[in-house]
Amino acid sequence: MEEAKGKNRYIDSHVHLDHIFSNHREWILWLKETGCLPVSWSFARYIESETDIVSYLASHAETIRELSRTGLACYYLVGIHPRNISFDLTPEAISEMLLPYLDDPLCLGIGEIGLETGSRHEEEVFLAQMEMGRDVVDRGKVFGVHTPRQNKNRITLQTLSLLAVFVDIKEHIVVDHCSLKTIGNVLAMGFKAGVTLSAEKATAKEVLKIIRNNDESIHRIMLNTDSGTQVHDDLFMFMQSKDLPDDIITMITRTSAGRFFGIGGGK
Repeated sequence: MEEAKGKNRYIDSHVHLDHIFSNHREWILWLKETGCLPVSWSFARYIESETDIVSYLASHAETIRELSRTGLACYYLVGIHPRNISFDLTPEAISEMLLPYLDDPLCLGIGEIGLETGSRHEEEVFLAQMEMGRDVVDRGKVFGVHTPRQNKNRITLQTLSLLAVFVDIKEHIVVDHCSLKTIGNVLAMGFKAGVTLSAEKATAKEVLKIIRNNDESIHRIMLNTDSGTQVHDDLFMFMQSKDLPDDIITMITRTSAGRFFGIGGGK
């Protein structure tokens, strides 16, 4: 994969750049100035049909391409978020919908996918995307998996149960929005773990506990802000803190994500 443009101080491994661009355009310059390399995951605010999904995915990809052309080093994942599953979406339609994007150098893989409520339809759509594994891995790309705020422990365990058949590609999977209670199970199965640093998901104090409780797996933990309609500077502030040794701060704010995605000097 191509190297990021310019010098990047940290990687925000999960944002929604299209929503930032639409709602807080002034933050795009801030991302450039602070040396942030963002990876934008797919999530639409309003989806009612399969046609809406197709339109959204094209729009998201074009936004990232445009931001890249204007000087922001950025990448994206393409996928069908569990909250974007329309009533008429069939698992059979998904591969054809997503595969063309994997040829885009700015597309790093499939995401944001996973479960929200754990319904049968969600499971079918999630598995249809995970079953693209060989097409994804052979291109050197990855999967970004969502876990919800509600019923997080139960849905995370359900998600991990479904992922158990994909452990052969575990190095290419990050399970995101991990909490103090869920990250242990994610790491025990050999997956990468994403932690969202914000007041709503994981505070700086919680992140410190997570790191100290999982010191042998730090190389598999990456931080993000999940910024979109709301923008958070928590990761930037955490990067500058002295609560952890510099090498650990660098690992969880840049190196882990860089190696996983193959960007930003993390190879």
